[in-house]
Amino acid sequence: MEQVSADKLRGGFYSPPALVAVCLERLQELLPASGDCLRLLEPSAGDGAFVRGLEAHPLGERVGSLVAAELVPVEAELCSQAGDAASFPVAVRQGSFLDPGLVPEEGFDGAIGNPPFVRFQFVSDLERSYADLVATQMGVTLRGVSNLWIPIFLCALNKLREGGAFAFIIPAECLTGISASAVRRWILANCTDARIDLFAPGSFPGVLQEVVVLSGRKKSQGGDSLLTVREYDGVERIWKHVISSDAPTWTRYLLSPSQLESLQEISLLPLAKEVGNYVRFSVATVTGANEYFSVDSSTVEEYGLQEWVVPLLPRIRHASGLVFSNDDHRSIVGSGIRAGLLDFSRSSDPKSHPGAVRYVAKGEKESLHTRYKCRIRDPWYCVPVVRPGDLLLSKRSHFYPRVVVNEAAAVTTDTIYQGRMASGYQNLKDAFAASFHNSFTLLTAEIEGRSFGGGVLELVPSEVARLRAIVHGSMGDELVKLDAIARSGVADVDEVLIRETDRRLAKLIPELSDSALNALAEARLELQKRRLDRNRTSG
Repeated sequence: MEQVSADKLRGGFYSPPALVAVCLERLQELLPASGDCLRLLEPSAGDGAFVRGLEAHPLGERVGSLVAAELVPVEAELCSQAGDAASFPVAVRQGSFLDPGLVPEEGFDGAIGNPPFVRFQFVSDLERSYADLVATQMGVTLRGVSNLWIPIFLCALNKLREGGAFAFIIPAECLTGISASAVRRWILANCTDARIDLFAPGSFPGVLQEVVVLSGRKKSQGGDSLLTVREYDGVERIWKHVISSDAPTWTRYLLSPSQLESLQEISLLPLAKEVGNYVRFSVATVTGANEYFSVDSSTVEEYGLQEWVVPLLPRIRHASGLVFSNDDHRSIVGSGIRAGLLDFSRSSDPKSHPGAVRYVAKGEKESLHTRYKCRIRDPWYCVPVVRPGDLLLSKRSHFYPRVVVNEAAAVTTDTIYQGRMASGYQNLKDAFAASFHNSFTLLTAEIEGRSFGGGVLELVPSEVARLRAIVHGSMGDELVKLDAIARSGVADVDEVLIRETDRRLAKLIPELSDSALNALAEARLELQKRRLDRNRTSG
């Protein structure tokens, strides 16, 4: 927590006037044109940006009252000052909006705001207990690494009357995050006229992560499955999708209807199956101290650790091709990279060797044995090494996830997943690796995966299993050629590899139309660009 700014700890950033205006315009669209004395709610008012926005907007003339909650006293005072200058009554209540006693009223006509983006590890126990109470009352489960914006947003929506409208600035992770699935399910079950407004990353200086405006209308008799997406990126684009209730993420709905149609077309091909049918990818070795248990050749020589070292691929970038061979491993060892993993549970007891004793003592001097993952082991320095898999897959990636054949039988740490071919598919290892890097599969990675600050794409094992792959047995014969392309270092080598994989698959599978593949290639690049642009514009 000492390394996190005060603004980040409270989840604070000032709402840009342009985003406030989008929220107010949308709220005005959703509320009936007739009728004044609107009762509005703002659950996290900050310094009063929405109060000032309402005062300057035609909607402000129809406001009968605004109840605003703000946790931070200084901000609450600033919001009160904005309220004093407003032409409509503003009641600012200082405290946690999640405290059931702060805003007990219900039946509001509209809710607006910019809830704080704070992960639960930075939230007080009291605030978390309030969040749990909200979740219980609304029948939702806060899963994964939950964020404070989720219970605040849901609690605000729960206080709306039937037909009440909402428009909130929330992080784009609402489309993909595991914890935000509670929001997606609740919107589907309880809202109508749902819309997401998208903006080009970097549109709002000072906002460190991509945001969207999520709006709609509460409907007590059940929601609907229609979602409107409106994108501002130089040219305004609007499209509509019918949302599947079992869609694990909403990223697919950022695609145009024609792109989604092409995705469905290829998904229906007999050879298009979920990755989990072919390969079981799982978490690899968790050491608790990679910098200590991953060793280079000089450390091995200095301490005489040869008998406990197993071949390690430290990062997927150290495998330049689609096959990681023994020669590749020897090459990275020779370059001084930490390409060995210490497995003190194999061979003889390290306590009987002076060099190993010195190395263990070095770790204890650095207090590594007190780290959680280390101290729960006995002895702390004996890492349970996960055996090598047939295939390797990057957990996090820049351009796209990569699959590599593990010819060197290397182990990995938790930055790379180990994959083992499923029963009945053991002979398709090479074909799977050669087929994987196609536009269809990599688009599903953008759809199923998650991206947080920095633009890195992350996949957990359950998401990897949901990726869609097209594996043709004859692609195994193409592995050597595709491996050579990956190693070639030509300009745009990543895109060259994808295009070549697409071309070779289309040649083998007549049903794989060029038009559908081209549409998916375009869709993948659009989603990838949006993700990578977050990194270029953050900070």
